[in-house]
Formats: sequence, structure tokens, C-alpha cells
Amino acid sequence: MKKTLCTMLALASLVWAMPQKALEPGQSVPNFQLTNQNGKKIQLSQFRGKAVLLTFLFTQCPYPDKCPTIASKLKGTNEVLDKVGMTQKIQVLSVTLDPGRDTPEMLKAYSQGYDKKRVNWDFLTGNEEAIDKVATHFGVVYYDQKGTIQHNMKTAVIDSKGNLVKVFSGTDWTSEDA
Repeated sequence: MKKTLCTMLALASLVWAMPQKALEPGQSVPNFQLTNQNGKKIQLSQFRGKAVLLTFLFTQCPYPDKCPTIASKLKGTNEVLDKVGMTQKIQVLSVTLDPGRDTPEMLKAYSQGYDKKRVNWDFLTGNEEAIDKVATHFGVVYYDQKGTIQHNMKTAVIDSKGNLVKVFSGTDWTSEDA
């Protein structure tokens, strides 16, 4: 009986942790509002007219092949955009999966490690409910395991009209893919 109850609880927690149905390419991405590294409220809708590259990370990530790799790829993407004169047509958004620790101040310090002068890259935080809602749209699953956030890696491309174009899984994408 005890084993059955434990199994049922474990299954229930897995189902609860699974996101609702993620958006499909072509669907409109719902607007959301979060706070950037400068303490400014940012809404997805304010970037209509620009393509958006959106990803999820957290500043205390101990895995060099996860969040730091994504941040480095985004920095490289911005460098490519600079070279071809497209920086003003693309907005990069990095949403923390650890809003309890990733305050705007923490995100500002983290962002400066990647690029101090970027005007088209916002690092975003908010309350847990808001972060979860955004993450769910893109199929991001995450949870805290002994103080470290475990998560799948997703990077979304949103077109200038606010429609989802593609979601990359993992870190196997290049600046040219995005």
C-alpha cells in the first residue's frame, strides 16, 4: 500500500510538472510582462515589428554546456547581426528560470559578463507564476533539485508579427539557424 501511494504521488508530481500544451509554429505567442535587468517592465508586444529570439536560463547555472553556452550563442548571434546591420531588427530576450535568486540586479551583473552595451538584449525576471506561464508556451520543463534548477533547453524564434516560427531544443543551433 505504501509503495503504491509513493508511486502514485511520484506520477502525480511528474504530470503536474509537465507543461500544458506548448505553442506550435505559426501560432500567436501570448503577450507577457516581465522585468528586465534595469528594473524596467518589458512586454513582448512592445517588440512587434522586430523578430524576437527568446531563451531560458539562470545566472547560477553550474553546467557549462547549458545556460552559459546559450548565452554565448546569443552573444555570437548579436555579433553576426552587427556585421550585417540587422541588430535593430532583432530583440533578444533571456528569461530566468530562477526568479527567487535572479533579481534585476543579479541579471544586470550577469548580462554585463556577456555584453555591456547591448540595447537589443533583455534579461528578464518576474514572479514564479509569470515565469512558469511563459516557459509553458515553449515547452520548457524545469524544477529545483537541491538548490539547482534542472531544465530542458529551449530557444524560440518569434516573427515580427508575434507568431512562433521555431523552437530549438538543446544547444545544437547556430547563429545562422536563428
